[in-house]
Amino acid sequence: MSYANRILGSIPYGRLIGGPMTAAVEAQAQAAQTSIDFIRSVGFTKAPPAAGESEDEQEFGDVRMVSFTYKSRNAEGALDDITLTVPILTIVPIPYLRIDDMTIDFTSKITEEMVRETNKIGEISSDTELDASYKSFLSPVKVGLKASISTKHSSSKSTSNRYKTEHTININVRAVQDDIPGGMGRILDLFETAITEQTE
Repeated sequence: MSYANRILGSIPYGRLIGGPMTAAVEAQAQAAQTSIDFIRSVGFTKAPPAAGESEDEQEFGDVRMVSFTYKSRNAEGALDDITLTVPILTIVPIPYLRIDDMTIDFTSKITEEMVRETNKIGEISSDTELDASYKSFLSPVKVGLKASISTKHSSSKSTSNRYKTEHTININVRAVQDDIPGGMGRILDLFETAITEQTE
């Protein structure tokens, strides 16, 4: 099995793909809990929990109302002070975040580099020497010759493979404001009927 196949076979795809998806599900659950906490804390006034009652078991309590006072001209042309009482949940946006799209991009890059090193050393030397003599009365000659040849050769060769592995994972998550659930929509419709206008 090649090095690339071994690397690809050892990649934990289950964790790489399942991990972000599990995180997205947990994020969605946290977003839903955030919506519940917002509605509880902003939209309702709750009394202190009874003895032995945890905060999660406590009822939401009474609807939190806000009052506005403004001036309005009546039929006679005079200005009247008008007090408008409105449930606060009807005038503030309720956070309903939903993960609309999730994309997981995983890239594995394996690079193989082969390195070859070759060293050669060569040496040749030659020495020559000859001893000979010839004598005559006209031209006495003496010749010397000595020969020696040596050769030296050295060679080394090495090959090595180098591998480089890079992994990249990109996770793109798109969250949008979800539509109000049907039950909450009906509650808000009931709250709208509780809006009162009072002339002072």
